[in-house]
Amino acid sequence: GKCEGRTVQSVAGRVVTVTVAYSAVPERELVWALDADDLAVPLYRVTSVSRPEPGVFEISAVQYDPSKFAHIDTGARLEERPISVIPITVVPAPASVTLTSTSVVSQGIAVATMTITWPAVNGAVGYDVEWRKDSGNWIKLPRTGATGVDVTGIYAGAYVARVRAVSAFDISSIWRSSILTNLTGKQGLPPAVSFLTATPLLFGIYLKWGFPAGAEDTQRTEIWYGPTTSLPAATKLTDLSYPQSDFSMLGLAAGVTFYFWARLVDRIGNIGPWYPVGIGVQGQSSSDASAILEMIAGQITETELGPDLLDEIEKIPGLQTQIDALDESYDPTKTYVKNAIVRFGQLLYQAKGPVPINTPPPNTTYWLDVGQTVESANGQAQQVAANTADIIELDGELTAQATVFQALNASYRDDNGEGDLADALKGWTSTAAIATEEKVRASENMATARTVTTLTAVVGENEASVADLREVVATDKEATATAITQVNVKLGENTATIQETATAYADTSGKLSTMWSVKMQVAADGKYIAAGIGLGIENTGAGLQSQFLVSADRFAIVNTIAGGAISVPFAVQGGQVFMNSAFIQDGSITMLKIGQYLQSDNYIAGSQGWRLDKAGNLEFNGPAPGGGRLTMTNRAIKVYDAGG
Repeated sequence: GKCEGRTVQSVAGRVVTVTVAYSAVPERELVWALDADDLAVPLYRVTSVSRPEPGVFEISAVQYDPSKFAHIDTGARLEERPISVIPITVVPAPASVTLTSTSVVSQGIAVATMTITWPAVNGAVGYDVEWRKDSGNWIKLPRTGATGVDVTGIYAGAYVARVRAVSAFDISSIWRSSILTNLTGKQGLPPAVSFLTATPLLFGIYLKWGFPAGAEDTQRTEIWYGPTTSLPAATKLTDLSYPQSDFSMLGLAAGVTFYFWARLVDRIGNIGPWYPVGIGVQGQSSSDASAILEMIAGQITETELGPDLLDEIEKIPGLQTQIDALDESYDPTKTYVKNAIVRFGQLLYQAKGPVPINTPPPNTTYWLDVGQTVESANGQAQQVAANTADIIELDGELTAQATVFQALNASYRDDNGEGDLADALKGWTSTAAIATEEKVRASENMATARTVTTLTAVVGENEASVADLREVVATDKEATATAITQVNVKLGENTATIQETATAYADTSGKLSTMWSVKMQVAADGKYIAAGIGLGIENTGAGLQSQFLVSADRFAIVNTIAGGAISVPFAVQGGQVFMNSAFIQDGSITMLKIGQYLQSDNYIAGSQGWRLDKAGNLEFNGPAPGGGRLTMTNRAIKVYDAGG
């Protein structure tokens, strides 16, 4: 067959009449296409036709554009043929806009509804609708594809609506407005809230309000606040959806004062009156020092610095076990493991590996000379420097580790010359030792380095020691660096310890912390006394926070004045703070006790300022000298004019 095109003369139902008859009567089920000014028939050149199975044909074709020849021959611009109806780019405004109102009863409340309607616009895919009441602000409704919208819960008044059409290209028409229409809706504006209260919170203010009868169509409550009683200078704090009736304003400083106002807004945007009218409701964050201090104490104990500063000092594990091992003499009946240290004569040997029985030093196959020892009935001196290195499997991971141990040890005892104490274990009455252990370890996900140095001196039951620990640890998730220095003395049951600690920590989750502290403790006669000072930065619920803590029975600032005398301008003792002199810009005092008198900074007796003494005498003077004054005692109230 072949394609023939004809001009359509008329269409009546399913009957299409063309201007010129076709050369042959079209068969049933033939394919037809519509070609118009705004709708073109896509053209393709068939390259092949196949029949993969009965009843199925596959046609391969290439898109055909008749203008391509002119484009190649003369460079004419290639215009794309439209194959669908081109949407209208510019649409007219609706012909008219009409306002009507209806009223229904919902849950016992009469609800008025305004209906905005307009006729459809050819080519429009949506409509923008706005309305206003009594020359108020335009209120925009969501874009709609219908030809009418409802606005529920209107108030009585004069309304105007406007509508514009929107094309598929998002191009809008001009507005079409309705005539000014008086509608009978809900009478009046939303009511004022029935009450508004402000209650102090720790570092915040709690607001509470109530809804009166007739406020069931409230959409939100507006809360405004300001530092003064001036409503025009106030700022909106928040919008809260109905029926929420409380709000907590947090993150304030202690003792901060604000003034608050509230008003209701209904579902269609009508705004009710302010409550209160004029001066707002005063609210103040808590200035109760006892409650604030109690909260701060709880926060301190939740940080890492707080417990570190308050807990008892734990003694750093020393190296005495390694030093005591230097006293072991070689026993031919025993086997020894790798790195074991034995004494043989005046030398110290370290096992290179497992040592069988009857293999004494200095057999270099099994033993390594690592130090020496000199001993008599009354004394002993030892020096050792031992190194170990291993690659082991620890918790299922290959781990490389190495250790260096160095020690100097001297001991003395009062022997009777017959050697009665020569073989006595722990028979030395005086010992002094310096020991250092350095250890490194590395595996796939962890690396650590640690040094411990100890200095110890013991005479009978009296002991003194200094221990220093340095350790760094890094894993695939965190890194920690720690430095601890500890000084300790012990006489019988009485002990005194000082410890300085510095720690830094970070992990892949973003947690960071640093801590430095110095603390000391004394235990004597069954009593325990501790003091300390600490600085720290760490993550809290409020983010990174720094703190400086002091733990002491007495904390004071000490000055040395002329002549060498000592002055204490500030002290904390027994839970009380003492200040010799203070200048306070803004203070909140729950209870004030006056020792002598209270007066203004410009007070001149009988001339200006005011003064109240502890005897109950009160004097008020005019703002300038000679302006009159008032005095009050327990016997009389006297008023003086400018002449006295």
